[in-house]
Amino acid sequence: MDLTQGNIKKQLINMAIPAGTGLFFYTLYNIVDTFYAGLISTEAVAGLAISYPLYFILLAFAVGFGQGATALISIYIGKKKEDEAIKIHTQALIIALFISLLVGFITFVTAKSVFIFFGADGIFLENGLKYFQILSIGAPIFIVSFVINSLLYAQGDTRKNRNALIISFFINLIFSPFLSLGLGPFPALGTLGIGLATVISQLFHFFYLGYFAYKSPLFRKFKLSHLNLELEIILKILKQSLPSCMNMLLIAIGYFITQKFVTSYGASASAAYGIALRIEQIILLPAIGFSSALLSMVGQNYGAKNFDRIYRAFIISLRISIYMMIFGACILFFAGETIALLFSRDKNVIMIAGNYLFMAAFLCFIYQIIDRSDSVLSGMRKPIVNVIYTFIRLVMLPPFVIYLFSENLKYGLNGIWWAIFTTNALGSVLIYISMRYLYKKEYNKNLIKIT
Repeated sequence: MDLTQGNIKKQLINMAIPAGTGLFFYTLYNIVDTFYAGLISTEAVAGLAISYPLYFILLAFAVGFGQGATALISIYIGKKKEDEAIKIHTQALIIALFISLLVGFITFVTAKSVFIFFGADGIFLENGLKYFQILSIGAPIFIVSFVINSLLYAQGDTRKNRNALIISFFINLIFSPFLSLGLGPFPALGTLGIGLATVISQLFHFFYLGYFAYKSPLFRKFKLSHLNLELEIILKILKQSLPSCMNMLLIAIGYFITQKFVTSYGASASAAYGIALRIEQIILLPAIGFSSALLSMVGQNYGAKNFDRIYRAFIISLRISIYMMIFGACILFFAGETIALLFSRDKNVIMIAGNYLFMAAFLCFIYQIIDRSDSVLSGMRKPIVNVIYTFIRLVMLPPFVIYLFSENLKYGLNGIWWAIFTTNALGSVLIYISMRYLYKKEYNKNLIKIT
């Protein structure tokens, strides 16, 4: 799809709806996992919750290399250099494969120490390890799938990934009860079975996307010589992808920090936080589809030097996503505890989750500014700016702000929730101001070259 011309709103919606739908079903992976863990025990839910920050490390490399490849490929599509675009994609796949093997190994061997550090022990620790270590083994499948999909996303095709994620969700939904609860001839594997079902569904996702990437128009430009790694291209990929990975890793570290504070209030608080995060993700997903759409739109137009379309696309996508969040915020505000009941019957867990979701009703608007600004900066090959502000809002400030709200002001666990809101609100202002400044700088530089 040529995103350098045509109706911006229509193009964004045509890409965002399939992307958002796919992400919705992708998040349902975790919802299904949490649901079946709830049928096992509160400790099983807590085990999945404490594994989430480590899982996010895998996600960081998957999303980072996926976004980095999407940005570079779309830029070269905008420049009409399709041979260079497919070469970048091929070498990004090779790099992602090696890195995913390394990341999977490291997270596998360090998981126990990390969980113990965050206060897990006994059955709590055992459940977390069984679930996460099987995901570590499947890390190459998971991470490389995102890079395969970057070839499709850069061309404006978000439907194939949507279809793959929907089918994968149902595969996970079918296998999870058999493998975790021991239905029929299968033994009850508990959280190990939940993780195994997820890896099986991701394997389908890998092959499905691989087939359609191979059939895509851009792949016709592929040559065997593209398999020969070139230092210049490797550095280009790493320069774009590693900041995106680091940005996601900082999000994981931010979850580590918050999880550490939350876990100090007990297993019920940890379980409630895990449940609430998954509910929040579902509410955010329809709008998150606009982040993927905007990244492809910005990349192609940055390559084509169509700067007017970049900012217009930002404003249109932000406006639509904020309208969508009005509905989502109402759900969180009025029905947060009711939704949490689907995942636990523990009254204390439900109450804590409801308190977080009340705050999240306001936070979901803040995330739209952050995510859309992030897409513009990544599409303009400035992902390092995102890293700086993610570090400020999720790593540098939270320990101090959480301590202020939770201990000094005596708000306890609720103080952690409002500290999260405060740091993200400040971060949204800072990243928007920086995005506007850098956009205008690039815009004026382009005008000077033209004149």
